[in-house]
Amino acid sequence: MKPLAFLFCIVMYSIIVLPVFANAQERELPKGIFGYTETVGDTVIPFSWKVEEYSDSVIIKVFEKQKSFLNICSYDGSTLKWQIKEKGRHDIVAERIGNTLNITGIRFGKPYSKTVQIDDRPWYQPLSYSLAEFLDSDKDMTSFWVIRADSIEVLPLTARKIGEEKIYIGDLEIPSQKVEVRAEGFKSKFWHSTYWYRKSDNLFIRYRGVHGFPGTDETIVELVKSPEEKIGI
Repeated sequence: MKPLAFLFCIVMYSIIVLPVFANAQERELPKGIFGYTETVGDTVIPFSWKVEEYSDSVIIKVFEKQKSFLNICSYDGSTLKWQIKEKGRHDIVAERIGNTLNITGIRFGKPYSKTVQIDDRPWYQPLSYSLAEFLDSDKDMTSFWVIRADSIEVLPLTARKIGEEKIYIGDLEIPSQKVEVRAEGFKSKFWHSTYWYRKSDNLFIRYRGVHGFPGTDETIVELVKSPEEKIGI
């Protein structure tokens, strides 16, 4: 599996945000373009993350060298539409209609179509944004659907708060909320990952997880560039 694919299918790839959602449209969303790096062994992949706010939706865009991810979400974090594009390989769009995910487009250069029935749980594609309501709530755990960007498999995941932690990015100490995300069912024994979100505004700042069998290099995603003067605010 390619590194960014898994993060933003559960982020980000596929990687990367907020008071109670009754007042969601009054919230201050992160402004500008944020830079991240994904590190797997000796391989470092830079990518950018941006959120755009509209009257009825929030759009999260992620750009890597030849890949892009477009996420259209409601203010409660639920994903309405998702698109992954990779030059010469993929151009796939997924959209939720009721409890059906319709997935169509081009995959590996060939026409692709898939329909998956899900339940009433939300679809959270960009965990860099979609877990914000959960972070602001009194709940300790939440469950949702995602689409793996590498395999286009639709999976239920569970996110659990596991405490607050001060982490360092460079010389900056950042108070953060730590969240563990696991697959449900028997797959929970084989895969889990950890996310950190900045306490002040729920900005996604770090991810750690192993995308493969035991012995596979750990994947680390970290905020490295912010429009703010100091990312530790």
